[in-house]
Parts: sequence; C-alpha cells; structure tokens
Amino acid sequence: MRSKQSLSLIIGSICVAMSSTALGQNNEPSVAELWEIVQRQQQELELLREELDSARNQTQTVVVQALENSERIEAVGEVLDSPQSRGSSWTDRTTIGAYGEVLYNDQTSSSSTKELDVQRFVIFLNHEFNESLRFNSELEVEHSFINDDARSPGAIELEQAYLEWDYTNNHSVLAGMHLVPIGLLNETHEPNTFYGVERNRIESRIIPTTYRVNGIKFAGQLGQGFSYDLAVHEGLFFESGNGGELAIRDSRQSGARSEMDALGYTGRLRYTGVPGLELGVTLHYQSDMTQDGSTRGNIGRDGVFDIFGNAVDGLDGLLTEAHIAYQSGPWGLRALWAEWDIDSSIELVANNDLSNNGLGRERQYGYYIEPSYRFSPRFGAFVRHERTNEWAGSNFGSATDTATNRLLAGFNWWITDNAVVKLDYQFEDDDKDRDLDGFNLGIGWQF
Repeated sequence: MRSKQSLSLIIGSICVAMSSTALGQNNEPSVAELWEIVQRQQQELELLREELDSARNQTQTVVVQALENSERIEAVGEVLDSPQSRGSSWTDRTTIGAYGEVLYNDQTSSSSTKELDVQRFVIFLNHEFNESLRFNSELEVEHSFINDDARSPGAIELEQAYLEWDYTNNHSVLAGMHLVPIGLLNETHEPNTFYGVERNRIESRIIPTTYRVNGIKFAGQLGQGFSYDLAVHEGLFFESGNGGELAIRDSRQSGARSEMDALGYTGRLRYTGVPGLELGVTLHYQSDMTQDGSTRGNIGRDGVFDIFGNAVDGLDGLLTEAHIAYQSGPWGLRALWAEWDIDSSIELVANNDLSNNGLGRERQYGYYIEPSYRFSPRFGAFVRHERTNEWAGSNFGSATDTATNRLLAGFNWWITDNAVVKLDYQFEDDDKDRDLDGFNLGIGWQF
C-alpha cells in the first residue's frame, strides 16, 4: 500500500511541476527548491525499490517452504503405508476369513439319493511379518463333524500352511503345505467363484482337487502377461493290498506323515496378457507312485502287489493339463483337458480276488467345456459337458465301458459378490449303467 502511495506522490509532483510550466505562471520554483523536490523523489524511488525486493524474497520463501512441506507429507505417507507402520500390534498385520457351502443332492440311479450336507467349512488365518514375508493357512472341517463312529463322514484337514517370501519384486518362493498349481479349481475353489453346485468331475478325479502337498514352490512374473510356477513336493502313494485303492484321488498323502522316497514335480505356465483371458498348461510328474515299494502298516499303507502277492514298484506317471478361461462382457467360457500317462506295470496290480486292480489305469483322462452368460451382475446361467475315464488304457474285463458323460445346466444367483445360491440339473450317461440323474441345490459364502 505504501508503495502505491509513494508512486502516486511522485507522479503528482511531476504533474504539478509540468502544469506550472505550461500555464506560464510567474511563481516558478528556484533551483534550490527544484533540487529538494528531486531529492525527495529519489528517496521515494529507493524506498519503493526496497519494498519490491522484499516482496519478491517473501514470495520465493513461501514457494520453497510449500515444496519442502509437500515432500515431507509424501515421505510420511509412504511410511504410514508400509506394513511395518500399520500398527505396533501383530493383530494389525493378521487377517482372518472363511468360506463354506451347504448342498442338497436329489439324484436317482439304481436307488434314490436325497442328501443334505454341510460339505465344507474353512477358516483362513494369515499374518504379514513385513512387506516381503507372510504366512497363509486354511483349516477345513468336512461334512460337519467327526467322531469314532464309523457312520461319521467328516474330517478335519489342514489345507494350507506355508511361509511365502518375495525375494525380488516379481518372484517369490513358498515352503510348507500348499495347493498344487494345476487346473482352474485347485487353487481357486471358493463357491462364489465357479458355476455349478458340485465341482466338476475332471477336477475331482483326474486332477484330485483339492490336491495339497508339502513342499517348495517358486512363482513369478515373466512379463508380457506370462507367469510361471515350479514346485517340488511329496508324491502320491498307491496301495492295493487288502482291497486298497488305486484311484488318483485316494492316493493323496496330504502332508500326513508323508512318504518321501519318491517326489512329485509340477511346472505351470500361464498367459493373462489379454483382459478377461487366462491360458494355462501344466506338467505334473510323479517319479514313483508306490513310494519305492514302501509299506507302512502302522498307518494302513500295505504296498502295491500283483495277484500273486509280488510287490510292484517303479510306477511313474505324467499328468498333462491345459485350460482356457475367458470372460467377454456377459459371455464366459471355461474348458479344460487333463490326462495321465502311467507306467504300464500298473496293469499287473491286483489284489487276490481281483476286486481292485490296475487294469486300464495306465491311461486316465477327462475334459469339459462350459459356456456361461451373465444376465446381470447378480445372475448367470451355464451349461457344462464333462467326460471322464479312469480306466482308458484297456478295453478288457473290468476296464470295458468305463467312460462317463455328464451334462449339467443351471444358474448362480450372487446375493452379493461373496454369497451365492446355486441350482443345477444333471443328466449322466455312465457306460456301466450307473447313471446319476437329478438336481443339486446349494448355498456358499466367502469373506
């Protein structure tokens, strides 16, 4: 304000002097008076210059302080966002969750089956030690309860329990109980994430979902939409004596005092570089599914034998799997193919009454295709065709006509993103005339 007043005074003085001259007035100032006027004007100009310089310095100081404050705020934000500073208590870095499903099956074959079952209830417990190290776990109760009654169908199972470490930005390693990286459902099988009340047969029998193992797994991003998984873990363990099972699903050790004479190896490559698309291929190798001819009578493992009681070992096997999952707007498509190639010596495996044998089990395969359509974000329908054959390596004796075809159609209604109601109807064509036709109803949740 003072700068403006000084400037006005100077301009006014000059104008007065010029006016006096122009009017030719006789009372002209003396030289001394003019010099005094010039001196005053010079002082005013100096004062004005000093005030302008001071204003500039103050503005620069404010700008610098604003930039410094902004940098401090960003630094504090980064610290607050880091896992170490989210709270001093371990509870701030620990999370819990759950998923489960209740199913009703009304199916008819040679006899009618109407069954209501709390099929599974699973608790998650996870902890983040720091930004690169974490622990994940799942504890599952199947079929509601267990006791010492033979009629009790339930089980309590540890599905996952592992440490995972990010050793670089795009690569990690985990150790402990984990899900084998294969197929579409084995790692992601919460009920709100797939169509159908029951899981498909291929990812239940050929890929023995939920297939969990003890071992080590490396995973990472390769760029351009490609990722990999490489795992070394416990293998499967066949048995045949005393009517034991040779089915892939029944040969999982699930980390329970697992035999480690012969390991399993899994490698998967996935591509997700196009929005809505996943392409995957997996090779899963078992070095010896007899665990080098092991027998463990104390846990009911009595080995693999032929009809004459001779031990059979060296049963290696390779499972090859490929899949596609694609979602474009309301349209969806899932398709999967999986096939086992097992050492032909499995054909010799049999117990003494031939009620359980390896005939045809050297080749086992399955595939399905499932188109779907979302009428709205909360409602979708699907159709799925499945074909499985666990005795495809032979067409002789008990391995004759062992393929099963199933056609299912139904819908999912997502009450919210994480709670779902499901209904489907299945038509089954079993080559041994053991068809299961009927409908299934279920509810599921995840949080």
